Amino acid sequence: MPVPQLSEDKIATLSLSHLRRIVAVDSQSDERSPTIPTTSGQKKLAALLEGFFSEQGAAVERDDFANVIARLPGRGAGADKPPMALMVHIDTALGTAATDDLRLVPGWTGGAIPYAENAGLVVSVETYPQVEPFLGQTLVHGPGVAPFGLDDKLGLTHLMTLACLLRQAPEIEHPPLLLIGRPDEECGRMEAVEGLAARLAEQGVAHGYTVDGILPFEINVENFNAAMGAVRFDVTPGPEASGARLRLHLGGVNTHGATAKAEGSRSAVRFAAEILQQLRADGVDPAALTLTGFDSDPVRECDAVLTWVAADGGAALRAAVAKVVDPHRPRGASWHLAADPSAPARALPGAEAALRFVSAFLASDPGFTLLAEESEGYDGYSSPIRILRDDQGLRLDVRIRDFSPEGLQRRIDHLTAQAKAHGHAAEAAHQYVNMGPRLAPHGHLVAWAMEAGASVGVDPQRGPIRGGTGVDPFLDHGVPIANVGTGYFAPESEKEFTSLEMMARHALWLVALVQRAAAG
Repeated sequence: MPVPQLSEDKIATLSLSHLRRIVAVDSQSDERSPTIPTTSGQKKLAALLEGFFSEQGAAVERDDFANVIARLPGRGAGADKPPMALMVHIDTALGTAATDDLRLVPGWTGGAIPYAENAGLVVSVETYPQVEPFLGQTLVHGPGVAPFGLDDKLGLTHLMTLACLLRQAPEIEHPPLLLIGRPDEECGRMEAVEGLAARLAEQGVAHGYTVDGILPFEINVENFNAAMGAVRFDVTPGPEASGARLRLHLGGVNTHGATAKAEGSRSAVRFAAEILQQLRADGVDPAALTLTGFDSDPVRECDAVLTWVAADGGAALRAAVAKVVDPHRPRGASWHLAADPSAPARALPGAEAALRFVSAFLASDPGFTLLAEESEGYDGYSSPIRILRDDQGLRLDVRIRDFSPEGLQRRIDHLTAQAKAHGHAAEAAHQYVNMGPRLAPHGHLVAWAMEAGASVGVDPQRGPIRGGTGVDPFLDHGVPIANVGTGYFAPESEKEFTSLEMMARHALWLVALVQRAAAG
């Protein structure tokens, strides 16, 4: 099997140049936006990609929705094979910070990574044993205050490097390839993708892969079924309280739901519920400490701002917060309590009721895992994530995930029953479904990726996606799309990092994959 002409070190250097270029572009998507795509930054990145892939000899199409399709004609034995798609999403999650300050740690020995702007963050083999595969490699990380977009700009980096390697080695055989960047995956907006899926089907695309996994060399043909639950609480204020007015900023441990257990995820909602329990355990008189507000951060949903009125000036609250939050500081949790005369003085019973409900819900025993941070593998979760105000009052959002439709419904029923038992209304909206049943007849997608990995000296592993990939429109049009990993740690977290070696080896894996597809 022909191999690229560049050494692995040069492939790594090339990949790093691609990554630096694209993480400097802010391409967050925003579910609050009515436009398609939801942000102008995605159009900016799409234009950059149009120019890049054109320079690699591809015929490039870019539409008004920021879909980018770079077509490469088939070669050799692959010339007459059906077209294959390799796809990434060009948007990043809300809260991602574009950066031109990627840092390298050569020959990482497993000690704490020196995040330039977050010295309190401790990411090491000791605190996160799952990062062991990166030992000895040259790490690539950001400043440490926000994710910089490896989901899915690392996948995009791999596609860019693949295109360069194929241009430089015309003897490498492959089927007709469509290298695709799509918008608005993170916010679940499918309008732009519906037309893209139809075009691929019309053009005879037989199959493909999203390059959007997390773990090194993983292969996924299953994902969660998903719903978002909501429990409603009254927003009517109570009586005015006397004492010091305080504002508490709670910073959670920010992780993707897929890696919540491994990374020790904690939401401000859970922290706040546990703080109320701690205050009770400490014997604090409820009349001496009044909760007057709770607002989850709409961008970084694991964080929140709470306001209180404290008869003792806040000493008891400070002690309780420290007991609950401080053990999680090395993983990124934080808190700050200060006097704020502008904070509301009237009680907000609905906010306290929401937190009491969270405690009762998590204490229930439904026979399945509730918290994302206690779930892994094929286990689902029903995890309270944020409390927001809307036109109906206060809304507690509960992220619901399960690999079976029946399991998802049991979780919805459990949330609804718990809410009713405590006197609250609940609802749930379905979001996406497991692609597993529709991909089951297409086992070659797994086999090709496995064989391609073996040919370049890596051992791909099959596992589930603990999330979604947004491929439903393609499956609806008869185009089976599996998912492959990209090789990094801590998606959508300020902790995220990859390595030069992982970037080079994943690019080589993709080169081998398209060659395997050419052989049929």
